[in-house]
Amino acid sequence: GPVYEVPFGTLYSSKVKNLICAGRCMSVSQDMWDIMRVIPCCAVTGQAAGTAAAMSDDFASLDIKTLQNQ
Repeated sequence: GPVYEVPFGTLYSSKVKNLICAGRCMSVSQDMWDIMRVIPCCAVTGQAAGTAAAMSDDFASLDIKTLQNQ
Protein backbone atom coordinates (compact mmCIF):
# COMPACT_ATOMS: atom_id res chain seq x y z
CA GLY A 1 0.00 0.00 0.00
CA PRO A 2 0.95 3.64 0.01
CA VAL A 3 3.56 4.97 2.43
CA TYR A 4 2.93 8.25 4.21
CA GLU A 5 5.51 10.30 6.06
CA VAL A 6 4.56 12.30 9.13
CA PRO A 7 6.88 15.29 9.59
CA PHE A 8 8.22 15.61 13.14
CA GLY A 9 7.20 19.28 13.11
CA THR A 10 3.54 18.23 13.20
CA LEU A 11 4.00 16.78 16.70
CA TYR A 12 4.79 20.03 18.49
CA SER A 13 3.85 23.70 18.45
CA SER A 14 6.39 26.49 18.27
CA LYS A 15 4.03 28.58 20.42
CA VAL A 16 3.92 26.25 23.44
CA LYS A 17 7.28 25.13 24.81
CA ASN A 18 7.66 21.56 26.11
CA LEU A 19 4.37 20.35 24.62
CA ILE A 20 4.43 17.43 22.21
CA CYS A 21 1.53 15.27 21.12
CA ALA A 22 1.01 12.14 19.10
CA GLY A 23 -1.58 9.78 17.69
CA ARG A 24 -5.15 10.97 17.44
CA CYS A 25 -4.35 14.28 19.15
CA MET A 26 -2.83 15.62 15.94
CA SER A 27 -4.67 18.07 13.73
CA VAL A 28 -4.88 16.87 10.14
CA SER A 29 -7.00 17.49 7.07
CA GLN A 30 -10.05 15.35 6.38
CA ASP A 31 -8.12 13.34 3.76
CA MET A 32 -5.46 12.34 6.28
CA TRP A 33 -7.79 11.60 9.20
CA ASP A 34 -8.44 8.06 7.97
CA ILE A 35 -4.69 7.46 7.85
CA MET A 36 -3.71 9.07 11.18
CA ARG A 37 -6.42 7.47 13.33
CA VAL A 38 -5.14 3.90 12.96
CA ILE A 39 -2.94 2.14 15.51
CA PRO A 40 0.35 2.03 13.53
CA CYS A 41 0.39 5.81 13.10
CA CYS A 42 -0.54 6.32 16.73
CA ALA A 43 2.26 3.99 17.79
CA VAL A 44 5.05 5.48 15.71
CA THR A 45 4.13 9.09 16.47
CA GLY A 46 3.96 8.13 20.15
CA GLN A 47 7.39 6.56 19.99
CA ALA A 48 8.81 9.61 18.22
CA ALA A 49 7.22 11.99 20.72
CA GLY A 50 8.43 10.02 23.74
CA THR A 51 11.95 9.67 22.40
CA ALA A 52 12.10 13.37 21.52
CA ALA A 53 10.86 14.34 24.99
CA ALA A 54 13.60 12.21 26.55
CA MET A 55 16.23 13.82 24.34
CA SER A 56 15.36 17.51 24.56
CA ASP A 57 12.99 20.16 25.80
CA ASP A 58 13.46 22.29 22.68
CA PHE A 59 11.85 20.26 19.91
CA ALA A 60 12.41 22.89 17.21
CA SER A 61 16.19 22.62 17.59
CA LEU A 62 16.30 18.83 17.94
CA ASP A 63 18.42 17.16 15.27
CA ILE A 64 16.04 14.94 13.31
CA LYS A 65 18.78 12.52 12.20
CA THR A 66 19.78 11.95 15.83
CA LEU A 67 16.13 11.35 16.75
CA GLN A 68 15.71 8.91 13.87
CA ASN A 69 18.86 7.02 14.92
CA GLN A 70 17.53 6.65 18.46
